[in-house]
Amino acid sequence: MQGDCLELMKTIPDGSVDMILTSPPYANRRKSCYEGKDVTEYIEWFLPLAHEIKRVMSNKGSFFLNIKPHCSNGERELYVMKLVIALKEVVGFRYTDEFTWTKLGVPGKFNGRFKNAFEPIYHFTKESGFTHNPYSVANEAADVSKARYKRKACGESSNGSGFAGMRKEIKSKLALPSNHIHFVQKSNQHTVQSKHPAVYPVELCDFFIKAFSNEGDSILDPFMGSGTTGVAAKKLNRSFIGIEMDETYFNIAKERIDAVEA
Repeated sequence: MQGDCLELMKTIPDGSVDMILTSPPYANRRKSCYEGKDVTEYIEWFLPLAHEIKRVMSNKGSFFLNIKPHCSNGERELYVMKLVIALKEVVGFRYTDEFTWTKLGVPGKFNGRFKNAFEPIYHFTKESGFTHNPYSVANEAADVSKARYKRKACGESSNGSGFAGMRKEIKSKLALPSNHIHFVQKSNQHTVQSKHPAVYPVELCDFFIKAFSNEGDSILDPFMGSGTTGVAAKKLNRSFIGIEMDETYFNIAKERIDAVEA
């Protein structure tokens, strides 16, 4: 759908979306490409969107938010931290986890800082019983890990963290990933999505869609951009709702998604 995501989300029925995966406009960034909000206005601007996201999300659903604060006058802005707190305390989401997405760093030398090589992705849910398919993104375990699986059980933690130790020997040959994930950003001047100023790789979307939704589930990206979330959703046999205000980006996204053979 092309248009304002706040208004268009109001047309989506309550609890009908199983995952929201998006990267919204960052504060004070790329104003020449799309409307940007000042850091002082960002929370107030985003909260009505967040309430709609929570309304349309099913009880088994997850909301993944990719956003990183920029630097002003040599220090990081705090609006993202404030937003995460507001999503928990004002909107009422469960703040389930934070992922670190490592990608290639931006070349260059920066006074007092090193180059950016990661972005956070925040995971919110409505309830504890959300969809989670960890072995859909597991990899073959290294030999040293397989040997370590044979050690004695260490029990469960008592601090409520949810970490469960091994009560018996693990026989699986698969290793589960951590919340520190690595996907190289492969977009360049020769790819269609390069016409959008802020894109992430399809593999990143694949990871979250596989791990936190089932085939046939509905995926929403309210800031669709060049359509990468939609490409991954269609490829993985999920239904997709994408919203983008800019006509140029909307047409790029539609072209990319239509080209995917489900």
